[in-house]
Amino acid sequence: MNIVLVEVSPDRNVLTVDYMPHPGLAYIAAVLEREGHLVRIVDPVSSHNDINQIIKQIIEFKPRIVGFTSTTSARFATISVIKRVKRENGAFIVSGGPHFHPTAKDAMLKVPEIDCIVKGEGERAMVEIAEAVKSNSSLGRILGIYFRENGQIVETANRPLIDDLDSLPFPAYHLFDLSRYKMCIRETNIPALGVISSRGCPNQCTFCSMTSLQKHRFRKRSPKIFLDEVEYLQKRYGYSGFLFNDDTLTMDRSHIDAICQGILSRKLNIVWSSLARVNTVDRKILYLMKKAGCCHVTYGVESGSDITLRSLKKNITVAQARTAVAMTAEIGIQFDALFILSLPGETMQEANKTINLINEFSRIPRSRSIYAFTFIYPGTEVENQAFKEGILPADFSWNTEYKKSVYSVLGADPSIPCWEAPALPLKDLKAMIFKSRPLSVKLNQILRKLLNLRIEDIFFAMRIFFRAFTIDKKTAYAENQAAKDKQIT
Repeated sequence: MNIVLVEVSPDRNVLTVDYMPHPGLAYIAAVLEREGHLVRIVDPVSSHNDINQIIKQIIEFKPRIVGFTSTTSARFATISVIKRVKRENGAFIVSGGPHFHPTAKDAMLKVPEIDCIVKGEGERAMVEIAEAVKSNSSLGRILGIYFRENGQIVETANRPLIDDLDSLPFPAYHLFDLSRYKMCIRETNIPALGVISSRGCPNQCTFCSMTSLQKHRFRKRSPKIFLDEVEYLQKRYGYSGFLFNDDTLTMDRSHIDAICQGILSRKLNIVWSSLARVNTVDRKILYLMKKAGCCHVTYGVESGSDITLRSLKKNITVAQARTAVAMTAEIGIQFDALFILSLPGETMQEANKTINLINEFSRIPRSRSIYAFTFIYPGTEVENQAFKEGILPADFSWNTEYKKSVYSVLGADPSIPCWEAPALPLKDLKAMIFKSRPLSVKLNQILRKLLNLRIEDIFFAMRIFFRAFTIDKKTAYAENQAAKDKQIT
């Protein structure tokens, strides 16, 4: 049976320089191929993220099933493609991934073109769905899905997560024209391919969008099987760069140690990047990672305030962050430090600690400190809190058109709600950050904003610009506290 797997980008002008083949679709495709199905993958690179091209590539394959994965940022673009495919092809539509999983019931109600939604991991569910569609039998016995039956939306019991990850075949990267993907290891010209040695994370960060998908379960592949895959991809496709896309590669010390020792014993000439936590690294493991080819690490630092970190359930401290980045820089591994501002319960005083830490880490050579405002993602504790506090209205739907264009001025995604409390306006945070930046960075930011903003948003941007030169930390805190008190009364 012909099956098409699709990913759509939220930006129709997506650049290939920072894009790579989707590992999740590659794994699902491999499982389907093993069962004898013919599979095509359509993604933003293969289609130039042009809706007409996407539709054309789907329909010309004459699929019986079309499966969509989507992030929350891409949900509206994905839904528009789903509607057209259903109208023009009539295929059985399956959706899943980090957006449709936590919003499944709402998506089924708001998007009647969706026939089925997979909750959780898709490999085994997609095989069973394909068998049911092929035989025209009921989907009622398939675990972990929503589906339509006799005009009703039916939810089945949850499917257990895959414990034996080694049972999965290697990802079907042969379904991509890899020559068109230009993702490289940072500050190199070495093309990179994504690989995964583990799934899930046992931590319970309140803002994490993967929480509902992975249920805090950490599962590992055998280091041997994982390195067999890396070696296979290197030999078949000529890759020497890899993005180790585990949620936290350093979560299990014996696991990362075995991977590094395996790379060295096999004499694999590769370079790679990874995600790590600041409380799971030390000098010894960082040195071993460097020796085995690791040239870049991304740390989720989130905040410069221990008070805020505790409220996030991040389970790290600012001291651990400082120690980890210092060791990483000293050993010669480049790093990115990720931060979040406007967090629930955060005050201007605590936010200022984060801004100071961002600037402190930015001064470390060959490092980047990247910040974002707090996006409210479906399935997170932050979402639950946002409904309780009225930041999201009770009738808010993740699958109904939403756009707040002013977020573009703030450097945020206009399609995703941000956490914004009266005591901590985003415009004041943006002004504080802007004020703390060197003059050259300020001028560059102003130029980019003016070139890319709509006319009606430029005035808001200029207000933030002037606020940056007049804002005082104590005054801003007093003003915002007064606004908070007024709201309470």
